[in-house]
Parts: sequence; structure tokens; C-alpha cells
Amino acid sequence: MIIVYEQVFDWNEWFVIISFITLCALILMLPKIFPLLEGIAYFIIGVLIGNFFDHTISIQPWDFYDVNDSSAYQAIDFLSYIMYGPFSYFFMYLYVKFNISGISNLFYILAWSCFAFIMEWIGVKIGLFHFEKGYLMYWSIPIYFVTQTLQIIFFNIIKFKS
Repeated sequence: MIIVYEQVFDWNEWFVIISFITLCALILMLPKIFPLLEGIAYFIIGVLIGNFFDHTISIQPWDFYDVNDSSAYQAIDFLSYIMYGPFSYFFMYLYVKFNISGISNLFYILAWSCFAFIMEWIGVKIGLFHFEKGYLMYWSIPIYFVTQTLQIIFFNIIKFKS
């Protein structure tokens, strides 16, 4: 059964579009600290991780939430998954820019997890995410910890190999 939450183009779509365009513009304006392929990798890993977890817990058998206006896949859903890319890029950009290391990694991941939680809360409030079957927002926190830790491990593997 397809659930339709809204039938109009409103804040959830504008949030995705404005966020994506603004963050991509910021990426282009900031001084480059990564080689092109490495920067693209950080962008793409965010898209892949976001897409993986969204499609893991938002489809059967769990089906904990829907994205945007309908439980069916829509074109704006694709853009909302790509929107994770700039956040991922900035996660690594600031990590390198501030030379995070040691115990600071934990505080950095905690800060970004709080930021991700706030962004998810905004997404819920504007109708980007529709939780079902008792899913609670704080269940996303371990996912943030894992994905951000994996991204730092990925970064360190790249640095170790080069």
C-alpha cells in the first residue's frame, strides 16, 4: 500500500533543493584541500552510506520511515539521497582543516552526530521524514556514530596508502 502524506510541492522539497544547491556552492567556493578524486570520494561515500542506511531501515521488512511526500520512490527522493554528499564532504573537510586526531575524534563525531540529529529533527518537522512502526529519532544516533567513524577510518586508509 502506498501512503501519500502530501500532494503539494512544499517545505520538504524546498529544503532538499536549497540545502543541496547551497552546500554544493560552498564546496566550490572553499579553498581546495583535497585532490579532486579524493574530494569526490568523500562526497560519494556520503551518498552511498546515506542511501544504504535509508534503504536498509526504510524498506521491508522494517519499513520504519518514508521520505518526502509518499511511501513510493519519487524523483525528489533521489536528490534527497544525493544531499548527503555535501554533508559528508564537509565532515571530512573540517576534519582535515582542524587537524582532528586522538581523543578529539570522539568529540568531533559527537558534535557531528548532534548536528545530524538536529538536521533529522528539522526533516521530521518539515515533512521530509515520516516515522512509522514506533521508530524514534534517537535510534539514528548509533547510525551516525558508525557512519562517521567509518568515514574517518576510510580517510585514514586513504592517507596511509598515499
